[in-house]
Amino acid sequence: MQGPYDPQPGRRAGDSSRMSASPQQELKDWQRNATWVGPVPVNPDPFDEPENSPELEDERSKNVREHAGEFWDEIPMQGYETRSIPVLQQGKTAQRAEGKRERRISLRNVGIIAGVLVSILLILYFAVFRIREIRVIGNEDISTADVIRFSGIRRGGSILRLSERETEEQLNNSAVSAAVATGNYNYYRLQFRYLEKEMPGTVILAVKEREACCWLSWCGINYVLDKTGLVLYETEDPEKMNQVNLVEVKGLEIRSGARVGQRMVLSSALQESIFNDLFLEMKVVGCTEEIREVDLSNTASILMTTRKNFNVAMGTRDSLHAKLKSIMLVQSQLLAMGKTEGSINVSNPEVPIYSPSAPQ
Repeated sequence: MQGPYDPQPGRRAGDSSRMSASPQQELKDWQRNATWVGPVPVNPDPFDEPENSPELEDERSKNVREHAGEFWDEIPMQGYETRSIPVLQQGKTAQRAEGKRERRISLRNVGIIAGVLVSILLILYFAVFRIREIRVIGNEDISTADVIRFSGIRRGGSILRLSERETEEQLNNSAVSAAVATGNYNYYRLQFRYLEKEMPGTVILAVKEREACCWLSWCGINYVLDKTGLVLYETEDPEKMNQVNLVEVKGLEIRSGARVGQRMVLSSALQESIFNDLFLEMKVVGCTEEIREVDLSNTASILMTTRKNFNVAMGTRDSLHAKLKSIMLVQSQLLAMGKTEGSINVSNPEVPIYSPSAPQ
């Protein structure tokens, strides 16, 4: 206990036992201030040693003065307003600047790559993938130049923009228009098949020409048709029909469509169906040129006459393919036997019946 005559100095805030024991030891400025009262000042560097200890220099962290690292970026100093804050802000500013620079570089690289790709595409579109050759296959009577003109395909055009559907519509419509304008009935025969592209610049255009297979007379005019009933051309001269190797069709009930470039529309849907099926099967069997006349006036009893003067009774439309094959086989055998005329019944194609003509 201190007495009034024992003037031992009292302990002040910030004093330590070592300071009492060694009053000669160097003190900090704030420690010498006898009037200081309160918490430790916030400005001094908290990493200053309380005394000079150069021997600890090697044990300190290398970045203790720089305040660099995840710890200093994420956890601020508590209780002190340290000098590391400006350093940290400078680091973040530098990082943001670096990030912006990298983004600018990335955007510039993307722009360069996009520009190169666009240039390549433009070169391919305008210089490489251009139509340089057009091949036409399947045409016989209609010239290749006419087919190309009707198709609308042009050399030098873009092969990438070429559409098969649009080419088909263009060719068919242009051929019909040309037939009407010029009177060349062959143009009605032209029909689109397919379009093929051989990169980089070759186009193959496949067409076919409708084949005339039969003719009929209606209101004094002779109409030539294909196997689908499309009118290919017409004439009022009966001698022209004698010059062509076509089948004459009788007994059709025509309702409309008796115009070049149009299909015949029959009053009987059954008769129209039999016509289409019959001439399709005749095309498949390959006997169209062997038949001179077909009578479809009675759909339950189809009649034919061959060019070898054999009359044929086919019966109904059933088994048309087998019946046509039977006609050709029986006629061949009869001709081999020296028969030149008569009647053949192929209602049952597996058991055909031959009847010779009655003697005159």
